[in-house]
Amino acid sequence: MKYQAFIFDMDGTIINTIQDIGDSVNYSLQKHGFPLISYEECTSYLGDGSVKLIQRALHDENSPAFQEVFDTYYNYYMEHFCVKTKAYPHLIPALKYASSLGILLFVYTNKPQDIANIVLKHCFGDGLFEKLVGIPLGGKTKPSPDAFWEACKEYHLDYSRCAYFGDSVTDIKTAYNLGVKDIYSVLWGYQSEEKLRSVPIERKAYLKDPSEIEIVAQGLIL
Repeated sequence: MKYQAFIFDMDGTIINTIQDIGDSVNYSLQKHGFPLISYEECTSYLGDGSVKLIQRALHDENSPAFQEVFDTYYNYYMEHFCVKTKAYPHLIPALKYASSLGILLFVYTNKPQDIANIVLKHCFGDGLFEKLVGIPLGGKTKPSPDAFWEACKEYHLDYSRCAYFGDSVTDIKTAYNLGVKDIYSVLWGYQSEEKLRSVPIERKAYLKDPSEIEIVAQGLIL
């Protein structure tokens, strides 16, 4: 089957953002007198947007300090989101190869649209991706498919001819909700293979290295 489009999650799938996110979370936690977290802890809190991230870092979804901690985190991250963030090795050549075959490349992320656009350009330049779909603060986050459906309706995508790549349980559910059958879980991201395999939704394959996206583009992973 020739794919019409590849849809990618962002953090943990095409870019490694954990250090900038973790540093920003800890800046806010320290400023407001809360215990710091490790990068490993921060990694386990990712996948459902920045609101959930801070709630989890506070270990309390109803913390009265949430808003001030969140605001400090968000403002700090807005100024420091590209300090250590970078594309994963071997990814850019694989994406360029897929694009050369006529496959449209999309990004669907729970990151706010304005930040996501700047990060994507910082890591990949212009022109590689057809469209990035982010979530405004307070918007309906993944695994809801709504924001992507709405933003990309002009492309008339046949989701049975799309593949979705993500590193989290949220991504698996997102792909399923979009109507994508060829779901690829990537193992270089933020969630363990054990956690990914716990979701009873069929995967096409588990990818161990970004270079394997070239093989997917060729239709050789069955």
